[in-house]
Amino acid sequence: MAGISIGEMTAKKFDRGEEVVYELSSNVSFWFFGRINLDYFTKTTYKDGLLRTVRLTSNTNRGNFKSDIDWKGDHYKVQTTNYKYELDTTIHKPLYFSAAVFYFQEPKQVKEFMAEAYGLVSPIVKKGEYYEVDVNGNRNRFYYKNGELEKAVMQFPVKNYVITRKD
Repeated sequence: MAGISIGEMTAKKFDRGEEVVYELSSNVSFWFFGRINLDYFTKTTYKDGLLRTVRLTSNTNRGNFKSDIDWKGDHYKVQTTNYKYELDTTIHKPLYFSAAVFYFQEPKQVKEFMAEAYGLVSPIVKKGEYYEVDVNGNRNRFYYKNGELEKAVMQFPVKNYVITRKD
């Protein structure tokens, strides 16, 4: 696949007993009718397998965005701002998979996930050699080899991109 590198993303997983914390961070720069600099950080926390909290910040030279998602005992409180998108809602069901987990676990038996950046629950569909998700009109594809993520082909309103694994 031809292309240029616009930056790197680091995905980390911390097992802390009953809690598992996922962190995604990246600092990228690309051209979109002018230079865009993006500093992105997500911290997603699970307890006993249940999604508990999401803290996401996306700071750019064109605006800052964030997503806060909190489990309140019987529902999630979701407050999200993204590029040309806002959501303030509740979700009345427990969730056990989110976008951050895709980087560490193949979703073999998973039917839906929380898209942290949008605060939306979206289906996961197995299509041949990849899993496809549609989040707010953006189709993303995740490719796995021996249970490990090899690459992700991502659509985003500002810029489409490919994430490839580096060991």
